[in-house]
Amino acid sequence: MNTAVQLWDGQLSVITTPIPHVSAPNEVLVKVAFSGVCGTDLHILAGEFPSAKCVILGHEFAGVVSEVGGEVKGISVGDRVVINPNTNCGRCSFCQKGQPHFCKTGGIRSTVGIWRNGGWSQYCRVLAETVYSVPPQITLRQAALIEPYSCITHGFDLLMPLATSSNVLICGSGIIGLLWASLLHFHGYRKVTISEVAEQRRSLASGLDTGYQVLHPEVLVNNGKEANLAGDASWGFDAVVDCTGAPAAIEQAIKWLRCGGKMLVFGCCPKKSSIKIDPHEVYAKELKIIGSHINPFTFPQAIQLVKDMAEKYLNYDKLGIAVFDLPRYQSALDALSRAEISKAVFEL
Repeated sequence: MNTAVQLWDGQLSVITTPIPHVSAPNEVLVKVAFSGVCGTDLHILAGEFPSAKCVILGHEFAGVVSEVGGEVKGISVGDRVVINPNTNCGRCSFCQKGQPHFCKTGGIRSTVGIWRNGGWSQYCRVLAETVYSVPPQITLRQAALIEPYSCITHGFDLLMPLATSSNVLICGSGIIGLLWASLLHFHGYRKVTISEVAEQRRSLASGLDTGYQVLHPEVLVNNGKEANLAGDASWGFDAVVDCTGAPAAIEQAIKWLRCGGKMLVFGCCPKKSSIKIDPHEVYAKELKIIGSHINPFTFPQAIQLVKDMAEKYLNYDKLGIAVFDLPRYQSALDALSRAEISKAVFEL
C-alpha cells in the first residue's frame, strides 16, 4: 500500500491507497526517499497560494525509480533520481521566447505537488522529462535540496554581473536565506550581511561559519539613519536579496541600496500587496529591481551545484533542517510555525 499526506479543501490528512503504476509510456514511478516542505506549501495551507483542491503536496523530492513506461529512455528501475516539478508545453509564445517558466499551461500552472500529486507520498508517478539522475556523490537526503537550489540558481543568474567584492544584504535567514548565504560564500562573496528579526534564526545564520555579519534589521535602520545624517553616500549595499516575502522589508531595503544597486525580490509576497518607492531615487541611483520566478533551465546547474557544495555547506544540522516521518506531518508543520527549525523534510 501507498501512504501519503493529501490536501483536501484546505485540510491535510494521511491517506492509504494502492501503490500507483505507470499508466502512460512516458511515465516513471518513483519510490520517494526524502521530500521537503517548502515555503510555498505553507502559503498553500494558509490559503495564500493557489493549488488543486485535492492534491498530494510536495514538489522538492528525490527517490529511487520503481517502474518505467515503455517509451522511457535513459532511466532504469533502481536509478537514484530527483524531480524537477515544473514542465512546459514548448509551443506557446512564452516557451517560444525561451521563457518556459511563464508557459501558458505549464510552469507554476502545472507543478507536481501543487496541481498534480507530489512527493508527500511513498510513491509518486511523474513524466519522464521531469526525472534527473542523482550523481553518486550526492545523498538522496541532499538531493531533496536540488529543487530549491534550482530556483536560487535562477535568481543568482539574474543578479549577474555582481563583483565578488560587492556588499550584499540577505533579508531573512529562514532556509532560503541560509541556502543563499551558503551559495554566495561558495562563489567567493565575503562582504555579506544577513538581516533577520528572529533570534533563533540569527543564531542559525551565525552557525554557518561563513564569517558574515548577522544583524537585527533595526541595527541597519539605525546605521542608515546615521549615514544619512553624516552625509555618507557610500553606506549601503550593492545588492539586496529579499528572502522574506515581506513587503515592508523590501520597501526598507530598497532605501539601503547604493548607486547602481540591485534589489532581487526572491521571497514570495502575498498577492496584491504593495510597497512605496521613490521613483526619483530609482532614477538618480540607477537602481534595478529584479523578480525571480522558479527555475527555467537551471535544474542541471543545481545538480552540479549541490554536488560541489554538499560536503562543506549542506549539513542538515547546521542548516536547521529536521527530518520527520510522514505521519508526523503536523509535528513538522508546528515546528516550522514556531521557528524551531528552518525546514522540515519527510523521510519515507
